[in-house]
Amino acid sequence: MHPNREGHWPDRLHRLWRSAFASVSTRQFADELYSGLLELPGVRAVLGGRLSPADEVLVTRWADATGLHSAAAGLAADIADLVVDLPEDGVVVPLPLLARRSPGLAARAAASGGDGLLLIAFDVAEGGRGLLGLATVADGSDTELLTTALSQVIEVVVAADHRISEQRTLEDLQAVDALLAEASLRMDASLDIADTLRAVLRMVVPALADGAAVHIRREERMVQVAAAHVDARREALLAEHLRAGHWAGEPVIAGAARAGDGPVAAGLPVEVGLATMTMGVLRARGRDVGLLTFFHRGTPAKRVTTRFLHDLASRAALAIDNATLYEQRRHDVASLQQHLLPAVLPTVPGLEFAAGYNAADHALEVGGDFYGVVDQPDGAVVALVGDVCGRGAPATALTGLARHTLETVLAEGGPAPHALGILNRKMLRDGITRFLTIATATLRPGSRGEWWVETQSAGHPAPLLVRRGGTVVESRCRGRLVGVFAELDLRPATDRLLPGELLVLFSDGLIEARDADGGFYGDTELPLTLTRSRELPVAEMVEALLAGAGRYHVNDDVAVLAVRNLGVTALDRVLPAHEVLGAVENALRELTHPGCPPDHLARFVAGRSTDIRAKVAGDAEWARVELTAVDPNGGTAWTELTA
Repeated sequence: MHPNREGHWPDRLHRLWRSAFASVSTRQFADELYSGLLELPGVRAVLGGRLSPADEVLVTRWADATGLHSAAAGLAADIADLVVDLPEDGVVVPLPLLARRSPGLAARAAASGGDGLLLIAFDVAEGGRGLLGLATVADGSDTELLTTALSQVIEVVVAADHRISEQRTLEDLQAVDALLAEASLRMDASLDIADTLRAVLRMVVPALADGAAVHIRREERMVQVAAAHVDARREALLAEHLRAGHWAGEPVIAGAARAGDGPVAAGLPVEVGLATMTMGVLRARGRDVGLLTFFHRGTPAKRVTTRFLHDLASRAALAIDNATLYEQRRHDVASLQQHLLPAVLPTVPGLEFAAGYNAADHALEVGGDFYGVVDQPDGAVVALVGDVCGRGAPATALTGLARHTLETVLAEGGPAPHALGILNRKMLRDGITRFLTIATATLRPGSRGEWWVETQSAGHPAPLLVRRGGTVVESRCRGRLVGVFAELDLRPATDRLLPGELLVLFSDGLIEARDADGGFYGDTELPLTLTRSRELPVAEMVEALLAGAGRYHVNDDVAVLAVRNLGVTALDRVLPAHEVLGAVENALRELTHPGCPPDHLARFVAGRSTDIRAKVAGDAEWARVELTAVDPNGGTAWTELTA
């Protein structure tokens, strides 16, 4: 009797078709399928299996009177014995023959009451194969009937399998598109391409690959900048073998071969655990800028397509190229900026100078901040810091004009107010629409080691004086912007700079630096930083200021110029280590200072075989001792002594 003539079978088959395309779970569909087949006459058990393209068993089910069992123990091995040369039009295997081919499966069929197995193999999605079997009894089974019923069920299974495969493909495409979108956002959000690519690899591994690496072209060489492994313990091992060239991609990295579509053997040592790879060239604007490599433990999942690799590679290539061009532009800007600043500061007996410059993080144009120190014929020294409004070529031109005008007038002995007036009149006469601010400090030596300082401010932050005890005082000088009004209305201030005291000039980007809470560096922290760092070597003190106390982000162009009054220099020589402490003591006596070298200086000198440059300067009330090892890695030690 044909199964369609059974009253319940058409209904059962209809429900099976309906569940195949309804939003039901795989378990519900399997229950409907296997329970329906078990109700057919003469059927004692139902066998199901899904095979990979390599005939490896991936999914198994067994249903009998005890219920439906997914992944029943040992069933995969039992089925594996049958997959070779299995016909696709169905075959009935009697129990004795089945016992010779697959004893385990024969035992299962016998335990369910069957004396044979009806098997049909069929194609499923993604190149795999399906297997359905019925354990039957010869006396109660109609083979033709059961083969027809099994074929009808297989039609439903194939249709359901293709629906699931299409849905999975759609979900994979959506996941890949989402990953590509997120990767693009990350790469567009940062110009630190190495850190960005590391983050992108973390997204790809393990989502789409078991390992990945990125190489970037730098100075005509491919350099590895990021590597990731699904096993964190093997990540360093992967990176090490890639750097050493112990993999199949090395000829591509070295330029001796071209990258091809994969997957191909990775050529990595077994302990790395990555057997295959797919490489993509990162190309942007017609240039090869890098390589992207995916690694897999074996044959990669189908969703890791060549299209995806090329798509991600093209986006990464553009990000790398943009970052490279940005860095080149920044380098060019920094180089031009350096040409607008003095190459060296003059050497003035009794004074120590140090300067620092911070370029804005976002800067792709030359800024207008500058500094300088000018010797005058009468022995005076003029220190200055200026800030031109704006950035770019116009600001650069005005910076050059301002420096040239000021330094020319000052070098001929003209006073600072006169030099500022000449610059102001020239800007107004030439119709220059930009303005600038300048602070100057004219230092003249006194009779007992002090320096007299006259400060001017043309719309600029007033210089700061750091006293011996650490107190920070702001100069009282005031004035108008340069290039705006006919008169600058300069109101100078005069102060005395004793040995050990400092004068600090800076542009407003320093005081306007902010912390995470919006607080300004210049409000309270800048004076505290000066107090804490005033005993450092003056160059290190400038670096400390530009570091923003580790809390304030100096995100603008900033010029800083610091001057320390050293007093009388009693010692400045390179000496053998064993002579240093004695020479320091003699120098202190020459200054009539009662102090002696502290223990930490003795420890710095002890056991050294290299020479040391020893400096001692000051007066009878204050002295500074600074020791620097000639060995570049030897470091510096210092102390300040007060009477």
